[in-house]
Amino acid sequence: MGHYSTLHIGRAQVFWVRDGYDPDLVALFTEADRRYEDEEYGYRSTAAQMRDRLQLHGFTAMHARRELDRAVGEWRKEVDSGDPVPPDSDELIETYRKILDVPKDDFDFPAWSSYLEIQEPSEIFFHLDIRALLRLLLDMMPDSTEVVLDLSQLIGCCVELDPTDAIAERARTEQRAKLAADAPLIVLTEGTTDSKLLSLALEVTHPHLVGMVNFLDFGDQRRPEGGVGALSNTVKAFVAAGVANRFVALADNDAAAYEGLAGLKSSRDLPATCRIVHYPDLELLEDYPTLEPYSAETVRANVNGSAGSLEMYLGVDVLTSAGKLAPVQWTSDLRKMHRRQGSLLDHDKRRVQKAFRKKVRHAHSKGSNGMDWTGVRAIIEAIIHAFD
Repeated sequence: MGHYSTLHIGRAQVFWVRDGYDPDLVALFTEADRRYEDEEYGYRSTAAQMRDRLQLHGFTAMHARRELDRAVGEWRKEVDSGDPVPPDSDELIETYRKILDVPKDDFDFPAWSSYLEIQEPSEIFFHLDIRALLRLLLDMMPDSTEVVLDLSQLIGCCVELDPTDAIAERARTEQRAKLAADAPLIVLTEGTTDSKLLSLALEVTHPHLVGMVNFLDFGDQRRPEGGVGALSNTVKAFVAAGVANRFVALADNDAAAYEGLAGLKSSRDLPATCRIVHYPDLELLEDYPTLEPYSAETVRANVNGSAGSLEMYLGVDVLTSAGKLAPVQWTSDLRKMHRRQGSLLDHDKRRVQKAFRKKVRHAHSKGSNGMDWTGVRAIIEAIIHAFD
């Protein structure tokens, strides 16, 4: 006979699955809904609660009906000439309305499964998400109607189901993993300018990834510009909110960023969907002109890990003015990190950013040959391989 899971909506039962269960249905329940009493095992909720959960998943009444109409249209197109024409949407809904009026206790299970094979056109599920149809069925029922996912027959059989297993929570975790695999990668940066400039760079160096990597631009001037503290807080907010997308916190390659993110990196609360990455070391920055405070004389030094803000990666061509590289100004000593902190002077930053935007426009119109994209290309590659 086999073993079945079924969904009970009030007196009726639908959506039976042989030797298993539908993970999308299970994921609509919570572990607070789990019941194991008198050899009856499953999840119990109400029509109102389930509608709320479906609503949050995007299965509104309008969306569900639109999906049903689409699915029925696809199903009808696949029917060979001479075969019975499948029901239209209204006829299918009426069929389920009749099923919902049949008490589950009126049949023993083999007879009920035969009844469903006749009355419930399972072919529709080749085209339709089961949650869309569930939303339409729940809309026929009073708010207080019990909705029960019955898993009793699966205990000790094919799926080795244990009543203590948190399968609803596991199903939602698996859903989030699937979403994370398919959704665009989110990249968080220290500031809006970094996001905008890296978005421009991606279009030139990795155009095949446009739409698959999203540099988050808050577009809010109240958010501190260029702040590692703001980046850290955003990561914490993403983690607390349970954001399903994979996301990368992308920070400067300087002493302030390493110090500001040290605590976050050591946290055990970071999910598998999160990575913290710094701009990579560059050969250009291994021997770069620097300025001591109150000195006009430059001294060559390795500024990797000490002064690697985004401007340092925008290309030797835009860093150079009048034949000289814009120098790094040392600003402080971070004793905890045992290294110095430095950056370009403000007027040099503005000039380099402006020159980079001009370089991007030129690359789009006339090509990028002869331009230096080494730094930004290295950053994009670091993002691509963040989850290696």
